[in-house]
Amino acid sequence: MELILNILCALIPLIYLVIFVAKENRRKGKKHYIYGLVVAAVLFLILFVIRLIALTFISNESTPDNTTTTTTSTTTTVEPTKESTTTKKSDYERLTTPAGGETLGTTPKGYEVKKIDGLYYVDGYLIANKTYSLPKSYNPGKLKAEVETAANKMFADAQKEVNNNMWAQSGFRSYSTQESIYNRYVSRDGQKEADTYSARPGYSEHQSGLAFDVCATGKSCIDNGFDNTKEAKWLSENAYKYGFILRYPKGTDKVAQTGYMYESWHFRYVGEDLAEKLYNNGDWITMEEYFGLTSSYDEKPIGE
Repeated sequence: MELILNILCALIPLIYLVIFVAKENRRKGKKHYIYGLVVAAVLFLILFVIRLIALTFISNESTPDNTTTTTTSTTTTVEPTKESTTTKKSDYERLTTPAGGETLGTTPKGYEVKKIDGLYYVDGYLIANKTYSLPKSYNPGKLKAEVETAANKMFADAQKEVNNNMWAQSGFRSYSTQESIYNRYVSRDGQKEADTYSARPGYSEHQSGLAFDVCATGKSCIDNGFDNTKEAKWLSENAYKYGFILRYPKGTDKVAQTGYMYESWHFRYVGEDLAEKLYNNGDWITMEEYFGLTSSYDEKPIGE
């Protein structure tokens, strides 16, 4: 999309200029080449502004590019221990974890699974994936305040380093909104294909108020055109410093763990301590791998 707009911005004024010069050459008397140059320049500026607007305000329901390919990761990841997430987790627990609830059991890696008011928590972290759902009635209404604060700081620092604006284009989504989006994708691509890039209603992290998709001025938005941009690279290398994780990393093994295609634009808040561990020196670990969780609509939550 961006390439097409760039070509049009350059090509249309050029075609106009060629036609204008040809007409002037056929005219008798004084030539007005300067007039043609001015009009071509104005035309270019108008098209450039239209290009920026088109790329900036792409709908938050933009279709993911389903042709994304993934590569198998061969880097050895650090095996987490049960004690590894307890150091700085108190702030995150105050943000998301109510007291009480029912203990369902432990994961294969020894982390406690609780169910509180219909929500699943693993070692104090809210989980939303293809195995662990959110109640239809769960509706924070927007991104949680702590998430917005951390995101605003991250985007402000990013602007200084990559010299471009970034923002959370698609943050909180209600159950009904996700239902509408998912059903549209199923109608278009079929359920099997839609399940690789879109969550079924009640299984989306967007409903949790802890996750969002990132867009940047002048760049592809919520599709794999964002993957190789300097903005995506900066986020992948720095988001953990602000408590965010790249929720759906690249790699055949990681796609199998999360159940979703690689999304360079989707980030989830977990707090700085866990985010640093999942960052894993640049070789992102998924929440499923770290805690020992499944993410499959065919699997039941631990203890149920």
